[in-house]
Amino acid sequence: MKKRGFLFFTLVTIIIVVVAVPACKMQYDPKKVEYVAVKDNGEIQEGKRLAVLMCAPCHYNEATKKFSGALLENVPGIVGKVYSKNITQHPTKGIASYTDAELAYLIRTGIGRDGKLMPYMQKPNLANEDLDAIIAFLRSDDELVKPVDIESGKTKYTVVGKLGISRSKPFQWPSEVIGKPDKADRIAIGKYLVDNLLCYSCHSKSVISVNKKFPEKSKGYMGGGSKLKDRSRSTIVSPNLTANTTGIGNWTEQDFVKAMRAGISKDNSIITYPMPTYNELTDTELSAIFAYLKTIPSITNKIKKK
Repeated sequence: MKKRGFLFFTLVTIIIVVVAVPACKMQYDPKKVEYVAVKDNGEIQEGKRLAVLMCAPCHYNEATKKFSGALLENVPGIVGKVYSKNITQHPTKGIASYTDAELAYLIRTGIGRDGKLMPYMQKPNLANEDLDAIIAFLRSDDELVKPVDIESGKTKYTVVGKLGISRSKPFQWPSEVIGKPDKADRIAIGKYLVDNLLCYSCHSKSVISVNKKFPEKSKGYMGGGSKLKDRSRSTIVSPNLTANTTGIGNWTEQDFVKAMRAGISKDNSIITYPMPTYNELTDTELSAIFAYLKTIPSITNKIKKK
C-alpha cells in the first residue's frame, strides 16, 4: 500500500511538472506604443491623490515613507511570497528610466518592459486623464517618489501561484482614448471608482475569479467571501457589500463613510488590513460609490467575523 501511495504521489508530481508548469506563461513580448502623458501642476496634484488611492496600498513602504515597494502581506502563502516594486524615481531600482509609454503599457496591459506579466498592475478601464495624472505624479519631485536605493524584495511564486498568475492574460493596448464618466452620472462615477480602486477584487467570491475588464461579471460580484490574510497572517474573509441584510442593506451613507474614512464598521468593530482607509476620496465620490453599491444585484452571504 505504501508503494502504491508513493507511485501515485510520484505520478501526480510528474503531471504537475510536465503539464502545469509549462502552462504557466508569465513572459510576453511587449509592444512599442506611442504615449506621452500630460504633465502640469494640476495633473501632478490629482495624480498624487489617485496614486495614494490606487498605488499606495501595495507600493507604500512604512519604513521609507515612500513608494519603494513592500511585502504584500495579504497574499495567501499558497501563492508564494510577493513584493511590490520600487516605483520611486531611482534610475535603476525604481522607474526613472521608464518612458511614459512603458508605464502606460504596463498599467493598461499588465506587461512590463521586460515582458514579465504583472496582472495585479492592470487597470484596463482607467480613463486617460487619470492615467496621465498618475504618470505625471510618478515623474514629479514629490517626497513619496523621491529616489530610494533599495530593492523591495524578490518575489517567489509557488507552482500554484504561477498557475494563478498565468490565468490572468494580458490585455490589448486600446485603440481609442478611454474617457471618464459624466460627473453628473453618480452611479457611473461610483462604478468607475469601484472598478479602479479594485474593490471588487477583494469583495467578490475569490481573487482568482475576478474579471478585470468587466468587473461586474466576476463571480459573486461584491458579495464578499474572498479569503485574505491580515498582518498576523490569519485568514480573514471579505464582507458582503451588496444591498442585502447580510451585506450593507441596513447601512446608511453615514455608516459607509465612517467605514471608508475611519475604518470603523456599522457595529463599531475595527476594519483591519488589508482594507485601507480612503481619506482622499471626496464626499461626492463616497456618495457615488454608496449609491452604486445599492444598485448591484443583492447577494445573500453572511460573513462570520473573527
